[in-house]
Amino acid sequence: MAWTKVGTVREVPVGTMKQVTVDEEKITVYHLEEGFYATSDVCTHASEYLSTGSLDGRIVACPKHGGKFDVTSGAAVAFPCVVPLEVYPVEVRGEEVWLDFE
Repeated sequence: MAWTKVGTVREVPVGTMKQVTVDEEKITVYHLEEGFYATSDVCTHASEYLSTGSLDGRIVACPKHGGKFDVTSGAAVAFPCVVPLEVYPVEVRGEEVWLDFE
């Protein structure tokens, strides 16, 4: 495990997402009502950054073709996306957001 601080709670308000870079990997951190989640930022279908797409509840939509993923599990939930996203554990420590990236 390699826990890395990726921001603060205030930097990612509820209902938003933020792109972070950890070891040269682009990752999106999402703040949902039920907590924080993180996935790869790159759409598995179109290689587009998901952080430039839209977030509706727990579903992120790719800005290129509209494919969708559940950010809590990484599952592809709308065509043309069929390959799931990589997901990463997230912890809130006080006001800091930490991500486990191996």
